[in-house]
Amino acid sequence: MSKKGKKGKVKKIVCKKCGETWLPDEVPTNKEWTKMAPMPDSEGRVTIMQMATWSCPSCGKTKMGLKGKYKDEGTTGPSKKDKLIEYIENSGEKIALADIAAELSFSVDSVEKALQAFIKRKAISGKIENDSFIKE
Repeated sequence: MSKKGKKGKVKKIVCKKCGETWLPDEVPTNKEWTKMAPMPDSEGRVTIMQMATWSCPSCGKTKMGLKGKYKDEGTTGPSKKDKLIEYIENSGEKIALADIAAELSFSVDSVEKALQAFIKRKAISGKIENDSFIKE
């Protein structure tokens, strides 16, 4: 895994002491670890960076840098929103909020807030009454 620029070129590691350059896979690493980007991209994928340290082949100074990076597969399967809407659509006319929460592993408070938002956005039609969702 190596860092690639806009044109697909592999970025060389440069020693600050002597100016020696090498490709990330040319010199053996002393230590490797991974870091994750704090925010996913628009498709829900997280960038994972493989960091490493090398000893300069000329002067022996330790250099830390990026060995490579890649993106994970991102979210798979239906979202929580999709699961909730599908459950509502496949249920009876009156559903207890506690039943929805138990089925989908959410808190009752989260289910109520989500349903209120979906009703307001017209993603679903119905109302919340006496701790139950009633379809309309």
